[in-house]
Amino acid sequence: MSSQGILNTYRTARAACLVIAGFALAAYPLLRPYSDEETLAGAQAYASTAWVVSHLLAILGFLLIAAAMLFDVAARPTERGGLRVASTLSGTVAVTLLSLYYGFECFALHEIGRMALAVNSAEGLALADQIRDNPFALTLFGLGWLALGVAVTLWAMALRAGGVPAVFAALVWLYLPVFFLPPAGRIGHGVLVLLAAAGTAWVITSAENGPSDRPATG
Repeated sequence: MSSQGILNTYRTARAACLVIAGFALAAYPLLRPYSDEETLAGAQAYASTAWVVSHLLAILGFLLIAAAMLFDVAARPTERGGLRVASTLSGTVAVTLLSLYYGFECFALHEIGRMALAVNSAEGLALADQIRDNPFALTLFGLGWLALGVAVTLWAMALRAGGVPAVFAALVWLYLPVFFLPPAGRIGHGVLVLLAAAGTAWVITSAENGPSDRPATG
């Protein structure tokens, strides 16, 4: 395969990662069960397959965003390489930290829900909040979102591809407040993330396929 063919493969992989990440992050709040999480209805939500699948989709979405940044470095290594490498490193840190938090929320809360249903008592659900509010866990969670926000912002700066990547970065920064919205707000945010991720893939690819596709000199 020629060097141009390899670059085109990286570009295709980058676009695919962004689009699939968008769908995964849109499906996450759509599939996630919602309940008061203090009664057996909450236990049913935790114990459901949808709870596990939705949180795994969230992890997949974060992972694919970082992968898209990595493929972007490979596709255009000479264009503002410092910003691109910094965004990739920050994205990798973000995925690591967020995966830790989402992992135990996904599987630990699932088992708590199953146990509560088995004994037909909601008393054990208090343990879910203790897991979520653990100071170390919350620190990892906050640092993970900070790292992801920084990563996507640096990437948008490096891309210089118009406003769509900037919107994508803004939507990532909004994740923390969005967690306090009702389900409709979270689902709506997920749809916007999908559109922004797909739009970012489109504008980058369009710019590269246009007549201005040449190495940056500045």
